[in-house]
Amino acid sequence: DLERLRQYSAMLDETNEALLQRMEELYQSVKAKSLYLSVVPAARVAEKAAERFRHKYPEGRIEVQAPEDVKILADTVHLAEALYNLLTNGWEAIVMAGCTGPDRTVRLRIYNERLYTVIEVADQGPGILQEEQKRIFEPFYSSKNSNQNWGMGLYYVRQIVKSHLGHLRVESKKGQGTRFLILLPRYAARSTGADVLLE
Repeated sequence: DLERLRQYSAMLDETNEALLQRMEELYQSVKAKSLYLSVVPAARVAEKAAERFRHKYPEGRIEVQAPEDVKILADTVHLAEALYNLLTNGWEAIVMAGCTGPDRTVRLRIYNERLYTVIEVADQGPGILQEEQKRIFEPFYSSKNSNQNWGMGLYYVRQIVKSHLGHLRVESKKGQGTRFLILLPRYAARSTGADVLLE
């Protein structure tokens, strides 16, 4: 069927164009290092990420625990984009696993722990095999069989976290869900009212 072939060809062209545009945006963002760090409430970053997530997945369920008094040094736009990527991955893992009830929720928690402010994104999806955990941050690596997943999300997240002087960790076991932990240097207010980095 020639007409159907034309339709598929047009869809393929559109998908390729979107892929190239998205890759260029990610490349420029990471390479240009055009991040502007300022002291912001961590809850604001979480709110922006959750808002974007709900726009893509209106039926998606996320639970956010972000105290208003926790501040971080961050580029709100870029860090929120990184969190959005983690939330999206978590939700897609939950859907793939067929979770129901309370397990059908991605959890985003922010808390202070020793020298770090921890941003944790956890899901009860199928988990990630140990051998895959070593590769998930590589560009273009993806375990998802989909035209919409190009394997750049976690690579981007890691680059953004590094640009925030932080660390990104993954904890996962097959069949037991996954936790991504962003560890950012913790801030505290001096008696003068200025914010300082705790090292």
